[in-house]
Amino acid sequence: MKRIYYLILATALLAGCKGSKSVSSSTKKSGLTEVQQAEVTNVFFNANKEKILGNLDNAAGLFSEVIRKDPTNAASYYELANIYSEQKRYADALYFAKTAYQLDTKNSWYALSYSDILQKNRKYVESAEVLEQLVNDFPDRTEFYYEWATALMYAEKPADAIKVYDKLEAKIGANREVGMQKSRIYQRLNKSDKAVEELKKLIELDRTDAQAYGMLAEVYQSMGQNDKALETFNKILEVDPENPYVHLSLADFYRTTGEKEKSVAELKKAFTNKELDIDTKISILGSYYSLVDLHPELLEQALEMGKLLTETHPSEPNAHAVYADFLTKDKKTAQARDEYRKARSLGSREFSVYYSILLTDAQLSDWDTLKVDGEEAMSLFPDQPGAYFFTGMAYIQLKKYIDAVSTLNSGVKMVVDNKGLESQFYASLGDAYNEMKNYPKSDENYDKALEINPKDATVLNNYAYYLSVRGEELEKAERMSRSSNELEPTSASYQDTYGWIMYKQGKYSDAKIWIEKALSNGSDSSATVLEHYGDVLFRMGDNLKALEYWQKQKQQVRADRNFREENSGEKDF
Repeated sequence: MKRIYYLILATALLAGCKGSKSVSSSTKKSGLTEVQQAEVTNVFFNANKEKILGNLDNAAGLFSEVIRKDPTNAASYYELANIYSEQKRYADALYFAKTAYQLDTKNSWYALSYSDILQKNRKYVESAEVLEQLVNDFPDRTEFYYEWATALMYAEKPADAIKVYDKLEAKIGANREVGMQKSRIYQRLNKSDKAVEELKKLIELDRTDAQAYGMLAEVYQSMGQNDKALETFNKILEVDPENPYVHLSLADFYRTTGEKEKSVAELKKAFTNKELDIDTKISILGSYYSLVDLHPELLEQALEMGKLLTETHPSEPNAHAVYADFLTKDKKTAQARDEYRKARSLGSREFSVYYSILLTDAQLSDWDTLKVDGEEAMSLFPDQPGAYFFTGMAYIQLKKYIDAVSTLNSGVKMVVDNKGLESQFYASLGDAYNEMKNYPKSDENYDKALEINPKDATVLNNYAYYLSVRGEELEKAERMSRSSNELEPTSASYQDTYGWIMYKQGKYSDAKIWIEKALSNGSDSSATVLEHYGDVLFRMGDNLKALEYWQKQKQQVRADRNFREENSGEKDF
């Protein structure tokens, strides 16, 4: 390590010696004595050393000291300008860059630095003027022409930029980079014929230049000359048959001409081409995600593309994850989970993938698997509250209430700037504590959830129902249940809760009306609602009908039990 340090120091010393040449050349005119000259050289040397070591503030102070001792030292102005530019102090940098340039206008480094800092201060015209002088001073330095033309483009002078490129071509002959730039500028100037001319020149230089053909086809397309555009796209397939990008261009071409089937066919060719990088494919497929919401008919196409993506790149975890996202949109939850799991098994360590696995576990009501996946997610992502939330949910469903409370209490502390998730944590804690019959803690957490989101219909309903079951605070329960029904007036579950609260308050006629609403809205296969209706009928003296609904309730309980034993199918979450 010491040897490395000494090497760095030696480099600094060399840089200092190199810089001192500029100092000495400028101090000859400054009238400094030899002693003063030596002192300036020493300070400049130390300033360079501090700069190379990364101590920019120290370096700036020393370069400023050089300038105080020798106001004609252009090198120190130049170095200070670069330091301030690196620190994004562009206004300060501009003064020192300009002074360095004025002290030595023939120094190309000073000119380039001044031009660059002018651009950072949005003084593009002045920058172009500096570069024009630089080209005049060094007419054989071709790189300066490019800098000048770029500055003119920033200065909104594209026609002048064309003239600069013409000068460069006159010096070096036809050149691909120059031709490409001129073509782009002509398109900007709406001079499509000129753009075509430039691109044809490039094709004459190289008959296999696929990029030139592609740009030419796009220009023809912009001119409305679709026949020529298509002919040119097909030429690319002749000269570069493995080029995947031409299929993307053709897909866009056919889309604009209204030939959807051909557009999709070309897009498929691009997706099955392994030469097209997966990031581009994922970017294209990702653009479908928001489009599908506006145009649902595109979902089938997106799914097909996603499947092709996984078939072409079977070992890429992101391919499976993106495909899974579209399967989720298509409500193919089990299949989506399989794809997310493939992404995980292929090495994905993105929390979004793990979160999607947890979400699909929950949507499938696969609580045992959710518990295992959630515990793995918590170990891998100990700072992600979502992992704790789903794991806590699994514990509740598996009746592991102590574990649920511990996990949810840990997770809620990690929630930052996400009131919705925080509210769900407290609601789940309310559920868990209720099952543990720790009613004060249950109520406390439900109240916290509603304090965050007073219009959460699910929390309002659950809290109200548990109070009604306990026969406590029925007026509060009635208010909350009424609010949940106002928020979601067609929810059979919420209607049943309100009816049950009416029952608990002895309002049997109202209870009958509300529970009948629940039955008519799809709860006629709910054992709980059937039992509630039987209880209401019994209280109203209709014993025979009450018995009928209690018997229906028992039959439904048996049916539910048999279903759970025989099936492990999907359920809505």
